[in-house]
Amino acid sequence: MATDPGRRVIVTVDGPAGSGKSTLAKRLARRADLQYLESGAFYRAAAWLATRAEADLTDPEWLAALLAANPLQVKPKKHGFYLAVAGRDLTQDLRLPQISHNASVVAQLRPVRQWVLSHLRALGATGGLVAEGRDMGSRVFPEAEVKIYLDASLAERAHRRWLELQAQGNDISEDQVRRDLAQRDRRDQERQEDPLLVPEGAHVLDSTRSDPEQMEEICFRLIQPYL
Repeated sequence: MATDPGRRVIVTVDGPAGSGKSTLAKRLARRADLQYLESGAFYRAAAWLATRAEADLTDPEWLAALLAANPLQVKPKKHGFYLAVAGRDLTQDLRLPQISHNASVVAQLRPVRQWVLSHLRALGATGGLVAEGRDMGSRVFPEAEVKIYLDASLAERAHRRWLELQAQGNDISEDQVRRDLAQRDRRDQERQEDPLLVPEGAHVLDSTRSDPEQMEEICFRLIQPYL
């Protein structure tokens, strides 16, 4: 996709689950007065539709037809977007554990990835984004002015995710969370369609021993020249 010289800056933040990329991207979007765009929400929207329809999560043709028959409405809000289907706001539904799990399954399928890609690129046409996901800098916005790849140790990522799940009232052991993350890492890295990798030209950062404020300061200095 060619870069439009008239568009605003695009910042991409990629990395594995639990690395802190969502927190970082949201903080950068607020501080830089940019829109926060989360690719995971679109995969969860696809998973929500599939789960509600009791679809086969591994059937690409069925899922392609399902997505085509249920247009996604994307509504801007301050520093982000609402997703809705047939007027129903999906904000709360997309955070359900089953939807998150199913999203990592359907995200492996080409029709789902193409559906998400078309939405993301349309929203990025004029720039002004901090785009967070697993292939934002490598596939969705390879022309982004600033690319960040955020990583952390598996143990630290599992601990962070376990704390989040505990706060949400989910009864699950930290060891199980670690196993689930390791499995998800393998799916993300080994899938044929747009695997998780370090984008060309990305700034690779490790958040294992850094707090959100420190990571924000480091990354804001990277994007400040483009604001």
